[in-house]
Amino acid sequence: MKINDKENKKLLLANKIVMALSIGLLAITVFGLVRKPLYTGTTISSLYLGLALMLSAYLNQKRIAAELEGKTTADERSLRVGEKSGFAAYMVLIAALLVSGLINSIFNLELEYTFTVNVIAFASVISWIIIGHHINKKG
Repeated sequence: MKINDKENKKLLLANKIVMALSIGLLAITVFGLVRKPLYTGTTISSLYLGLALMLSAYLNQKRIAAELEGKTTADERSLRVGEKSGFAAYMVLIAALLVSGLINSIFNLELEYTFTVNVIAFASVISWIIIGHHINKKG
């Protein structure tokens, strides 16, 4: 899929906006860490969101540059690997959320659920990367 100049300018502008948002979120995180945070979940959430947006903007920039040079490899196999690994990581996320909720309610652990969700979401992103690499190598 080739990008024309008008689409390219729109994508690059959107990419710059996402990068600015991620830098803003990371600045909020640093400010939240320097002063005594009122709620640590907000600081951790903004850190995760800022890092995720920055990673997304970086990968999008690499994709746009590869498409402009004509070096894309978006064949059926690579698209299918992404779909399979995304589905598997989503199932891992749902299962981990269900298990953590059940364990918290059964054993009365009084876990802060927002922090638990952040940790599980971060772990599911890592599992998505690992599962995608495994499926890609396995074939």
